[in-house]
Amino acid sequence: MATFLHRLGRFAFRRRRLVLMLWIAVLAAVGIGAASVSAGTSDSFTIPGTQSQKALDLLGKEFPQASAAGATARVVFEAPDGRKLTSGGDKAEVVSLVADLRKASQVADVSDPFTGGTVS
Repeated sequence: MATFLHRLGRFAFRRRRLVLMLWIAVLAAVGIGAASVSAGTSDSFTIPGTQSQKALDLLGKEFPQASAAGATARVVFEAPDGRKLTSGGDKAEVVSLVADLRKASQVADVSDPFTGGTVS
């Protein structure tokens, strides 16, 4: 094996221009082949047959005015037994999580539960 590799290396060094041209030709052929064989991309996010796809299809059928781009979510905070979210450390933790949600690039709007009067 060492002899073969030695001969290969010597050949590549002595005929380096030829080897370089062969590599360029191979890479060009692979690039052209990949470009001609590859199919166009799709921006469709469907996986037929999955439960989540069935749920999305049902939502689209029942609520055609709603889209995935306009989806909403509700985050619910629950205080441990015997405590309230409006007290000390719990409130600070909720405020911190709300601030983190506001920083998320996918989130358009976040309402503060303490100023909105939604804490019960």
